[in-house]
Amino acid sequence: MQETLAFQVVPKAQDGAVSIDHLPEDVERYYSDAIRVLGVGVPDAAAVQLRRTLEAAVAHFSIKEKVLMRSIEKLISDGHVTQSFRPVLDHIRAIGNLGAHASDERVDQQAAQRALRFTTQLLRNLFEVPGELKALNTKPNESLPPAPGGGPA
Repeated sequence: MQETLAFQVVPKAQDGAVSIDHLPEDVERYYSDAIRVLGVGVPDAAAVQLRRTLEAAVAHFSIKEKVLMRSIEKLISDGHVTQSFRPVLDHIRAIGNLGAHASDERVDQQAAQRALRFTTQLLRNLFEVPGELKALNTKPNESLPPAPGGGPA
């Protein structure tokens, strides 16, 4: 008998849902839908929802090109993500396209999981990190505890 191991790749909140702070409501809805359908074994649908997540995220930066590839280019050129993120964005877009169109080629669970990991990192970079930095900068200055030996920290 072989032992089956399961690994959780995306961090989870206490209620079992993936937790990314500071997500706009529409982005979170598409993202959550992707996770839900991936969890029940429908990777094509998850891929489409991840592509929608990307589209919604880009729109929050007032980028609304008719073609997603052009929106990705603008997201990069405006400095919201680095050029090194381009393959990640292109992958999410391409997997979403594959899932959306009827053909012999299907999105498998592994490809959809990878696209989910990429999307998670993108959302953390676009929304969670800036949101946390903003919260950090808006908190009143807290006094630092004294350094060991009583000197300044």
